[in-house]
Amino acid sequence: MPEPAVRPEHPSPTPPPPRGPLNRLRGRRSRGLPESVRRLPARDRAAVVRAVRRCVPPADPALHEPTLALAERTREQARRYGWLYRWPPVVLVAIAAATLVASHDELPVGTAVILVGVAIVIPSSAVRRNARLQRLAATIRAEGGDAPTGPASTRRVRAPSPATAAMAAGIVVIASGLWLQWDARHHRRDWTIDGPHGAFPAAIAAQPPRDPGKMIATYPFDALTYRGLAIEATWNSASVTAHRVRPAATYWRLTRRDHRLVDADLDPATGRLLLVWAHLDSDTGDIEAPVEAMAVDVRTGRVRWTRTISTDWGTVDRGSTVIGRAALIPAGNLTVLDPATGRRRWRLHDRCGQAPAGTIGRTVILRRECPQTGLLLEGYDAATGRRLWSKNFASWWPGREHAPVLPVKVGALDRNRIVVWTLEREAVYDATTGARIGEHQQPVAADGKVLGAGENTVFDGETGYGPCWIHPPRDLRKGICATDPVSGRRLWSFRFPGADETTQLRSPMAVAGGRVYTLTSDHGGEIVDHVNINDARTGALLARVTPALPERPRLYGIHTVDGGALVLADDLVPSSAAYKTVLLGDG
Repeated sequence: MPEPAVRPEHPSPTPPPPRGPLNRLRGRRSRGLPESVRRLPARDRAAVVRAVRRCVPPADPALHEPTLALAERTREQARRYGWLYRWPPVVLVAIAAATLVASHDELPVGTAVILVGVAIVIPSSAVRRNARLQRLAATIRAEGGDAPTGPASTRRVRAPSPATAAMAAGIVVIASGLWLQWDARHHRRDWTIDGPHGAFPAAIAAQPPRDPGKMIATYPFDALTYRGLAIEATWNSASVTAHRVRPAATYWRLTRRDHRLVDADLDPATGRLLLVWAHLDSDTGDIEAPVEAMAVDVRTGRVRWTRTISTDWGTVDRGSTVIGRAALIPAGNLTVLDPATGRRRWRLHDRCGQAPAGTIGRTVILRRECPQTGLLLEGYDAATGRRLWSKNFASWWPGREHAPVLPVKVGALDRNRIVVWTLEREAVYDATTGARIGEHQQPVAADGKVLGAGENTVFDGETGYGPCWIHPPRDLRKGICATDPVSGRRLWSFRFPGADETTQLRSPMAVAGGRVYTLTSDHGGEIVDHVNINDARTGALLARVTPALPERPRLYGIHTVDGGALVLADDLVPSSAAYKTVLLGDG
């Protein structure tokens, strides 16, 4: 007979266990439970697990024994795998320390703080869990009569355990790190910008002045000039202001709440203003690490980027920061940043003193003084920080006791060259390879001898210009000489017309637009009496004017020639005065 299509139902006394990966996982977990817990129905087993997880006795007294067994097994597992609560925190603290050593930027610091918080929470949570399991077991035994009862066993309000306090502290530390990371990503700023007001001002003139006898503007601060702007960036100030020269007005002002300015530099080729800020101790005036570098677009007053720079030792000297093909900040260790983005390119990690001489092409030129080597002049690749060459000039000072540390002066020439000179020697090197192109002795006789120690010599193109002695047919007079720094050959000389005329004592010369500007004095170099303008190629006198200065008995020097104006500054002493900066233009 054929089999029926539908079989009669016969209830199975034990339904087959459900299949699937989740149920297999549950089976493995139940095999790790104590025998007294595995024998329980699923509902009671869940109640026991929940009681151990929460460290609260189950409501059913019949489940006390399985709960005790599971709590003891949990403690045993914690003891067996205790290394998981000891070594990972040590590794996390080591990683946090390495992160802090590598960078003091806000984002990495926030990551390091989070790691420290996690390293605190992991062991403290394990200790707290073990203590709660112990209290659970003690409570169950007390309710079962295994522990003495009486006033001592009554419930009391317990103070937080040290493990709980440590865990709470770790959570606070983690929250602090998360706040630092949020703050870094959302660029919370402590500065405000007022401006720019109106269109960008035009330069005073399209060409350098031909007859700079007229006073155009004066300022009671050391100004950085760019086209038609005079920028007020004063040390220890909370603001930086760009002033219009014509008409006199504020173009923009950047103000900070928690920082003070410690140094500034301007790249005239790009209009980038590099500002270095720091917290200053109001009592000692010391810089509080870290410092913060900021790049501002002079045309708009817009902050292009900011970068926090660690400075574990040392200070930022005024006038030591440089911006050009790279941004150089000697804050303890030298830090080199990309001038367009603020990204850190490289950093020197040693205890040698660094004084950046500037960037020439793709090379960073540094003066370095180390205890073992003395004074060095070195070239580094501006992009990678690889040292290209290193030179010591002790041989230039034969027989001198302190020859290894005696100073040299450095200037930039065209065609990727640098010139190094002292009062007695001069040499030209390739800025990339350090190869010597020419070297010669400076004139030691009266005719052509450099005035002073050569500190007033300036270079433009491939020519050096400086004050010198000139020996005409009858008497010795002072003047200026133009020389070829490679060979030392004199190209031309110009004798000052006045019998007692000499150059101003500090920064008397500048070259711009094919003209050589020289401040001269009939009063021993302390008062500017004349401005001589010579042709840079031939030395011919183009103009000789008496400048209209607001205060003649001041030690003015040439700061720059920019925006159609000759900029004079009395910045020898960092003090407040009514006429610290004077702009002279064509009359």
